Amino acid sequence: MRPLPLAIATRCLSRPLKPSLVLAAQFGAAGVQLDCRNELKADELSATGRRELLHRLEEMRLSIAALDLPLRRGLFDPERLDARIAALKQAMDFASLLRCRVVTVRMGRLPRENEATKDTPLAVLSDLAGHGNHVGVTLAVGPGGETATLLDLLRQVSSGPVGINFDPVPVVSAGRSPLEAVAGWGTLLSYVTVRDATRDADGLATEVPVGRGEVAWQELLAVIYELDYRGWFCVDRTQGDDRAGDAGRAIQYIRSLELG
Repeated sequence: MRPLPLAIATRCLSRPLKPSLVLAAQFGAAGVQLDCRNELKADELSATGRRELLHRLEEMRLSIAALDLPLRRGLFDPERLDARIAALKQAMDFASLLRCRVVTVRMGRLPRENEATKDTPLAVLSDLAGHGNHVGVTLAVGPGGETATLLDLLRQVSSGPVGINFDPVPVVSAGRSPLEAVAGWGTLLSYVTVRDATRDADGLATEVPVGRGEVAWQELLAVIYELDYRGWFCVDRTQGDDRAGDAGRAIQYIRSLELG
């Protein structure tokens, strides 16, 4: 198996940005995912600030794996849709300036066939993909539960790159197999989030440290390898009392699978 490009989401380190970069390098990450709404805002970083950040990253042998834009509503929610699209385009522009090639975003649900907004997703994704094509950045969406519908939708987008940010936790939460889910995305796989989860007797899922849940990571990595995926694997931890420690141990765990 080829060496995996491992990154870490700095927001799970619970530190200001500069100490987070130092800790990410100490953990052995090759890249970082930055939150461009709460950690690093495009309109608050000057050209000099960008150069200083890129120089610091180079010194620590880190790359920016992705910028993530948390949304307050689903991507296709009609309320303030234009502002949401503008924010994502700004994030793509910012990513390009930072030599980053991926912007991730949680998608939310797709409109149903009988809703007036059912044609919105294709128009929105085509618009964003066209902008991404112009600036050299891929939008990687985190899907909800409508796998087949979304797969068909993404195949209709022809204006530029758009792909999937695969996170196994929602898949486990839905009672589905991460192995089957990731195989279904095929060449649309653009980013992989490294998280884990387990379900209780009632089927309720809880995020747990990587390697302690239901995700069979060795088998999952093998499936992803067979897809010839060459993008980033980004460790994130959204719950727990020691998120930073869990993230560091997750990097060690994935590395141990590479060596096994």
